[in-house]
Amino acid sequence: MMKSHRAGGGFTISHLLLPWLLSAVVLQSGCVQLGPDAMRASRLSYNEAVQVSDQRELLLNLVRLRYTEAPEFLQISGISTQMNFEASASIGGEFGEVEESNSAFVTPGAMVGYSESPTITFVPRRDQEFTRQLVAPVELDSIYLLTSYGWGIDRVLILIADEINEVGNMATRESAYPPVTDQQTFQELIMLLRQLAAERLVRVEVQSRSRVLSAKIPNDSVSIEELLKLSEEGYQLTQNEDETGHVLTKESNHYVMSVGMAAWRRPELMTVSRALNIKPHQPFYEIDGKGTSPVNGLSITTRSVLGVMAYLSNAVSVPEEHAELVDATMAADPALQQYLNIRVSKTLEEGMYLAVRYRSYWFYIQDIDLESKRTLGLLTSLIRLSISAGGAHNVPVLTLPVSR
Repeated sequence: MMKSHRAGGGFTISHLLLPWLLSAVVLQSGCVQLGPDAMRASRLSYNEAVQVSDQRELLLNLVRLRYTEAPEFLQISGISTQMNFEASASIGGEFGEVEESNSAFVTPGAMVGYSESPTITFVPRRDQEFTRQLVAPVELDSIYLLTSYGWGIDRVLILIADEINEVGNMATRESAYPPVTDQQTFQELIMLLRQLAAERLVRVEVQSRSRVLSAKIPNDSVSIEELLKLSEEGYQLTQNEDETGHVLTKESNHYVMSVGMAAWRRPELMTVSRALNIKPHQPFYEIDGKGTSPVNGLSITTRSVLGVMAYLSNAVSVPEEHAELVDATMAADPALQQYLNIRVSKTLEEGMYLAVRYRSYWFYIQDIDLESKRTLGLLTSLIRLSISAGGAHNVPVLTLPVSR
């Protein structure tokens, strides 16, 4: 109950009512800040949702491959949402003589409403270019980029390499299995390289080299316009030794495994050189995917992205009742179990980091399983490196319009 004072036969509202009126004004004007606030909240929420969605799709496809089924990929082509915010304030009451006293009963009121209507557009990825990139052998630069980023050389090679100097890794699907002795040798090599790389005694590097592509070109036979055009296409004119002309050259990247000279004191590296049949005591070895002579370097045959996924699908555990639904010849690789372990459960349980439901079971990775998280992160990076988005027009756009 608030007191009011009569003046000239009328009523004026007490100063005690002012806070209610000010609150109403602030409430009405506060919605002006919804746009920036909504962007901050929604951007992070959608970012997290897209990441989890991508990871779950990847896990689901690994499970499908374990059941010898084809994977399916969806691309988010667009995200848009409409946000509505409404606010109103009111003051009602009874003024005048109430119970023979000069009193005024005031009832303030307010209403706030907020709604969001998101629209997410998915597009199946079945175009020819995507399929070609999915089944094409991984480029050697991916090995360099992934190890430079910080992924262990053992994890990168056991996923990507199919053979190193004719020493075979475990088969991925229907291809012929290498002899068991080869598989064991490959795994031992990977572990030795892991130890040496951890001590920075070996590493994958890139060397830029210039290749001569032409005979001598006289100094006065090339115009400025031609020089600019050659430069745009990645070519250079390099002056020859007698300075009477130039030769056309082009820079190209060569990937090598560099070896610190101190590393040759380690018996592990001598074991690697014997197993790969490479000449010891060299500062670096060429890495080639096209059959370089083993004496001169490392000939690495790579898997495709789909081949990597097929290999990793062997880490998916299946319930006993599904034993006849999976390929019995694709037995779990003991070496692979160190890098990825996808478990199975009838129900959702505490501690599941990532889980998908398939054939009435939950397939998941434990939250404490750091090795599996790292391997899934490496696979995600490999897919992003090997499979392009198809241009800027295919990159998903998040639109957050706000209406009051």
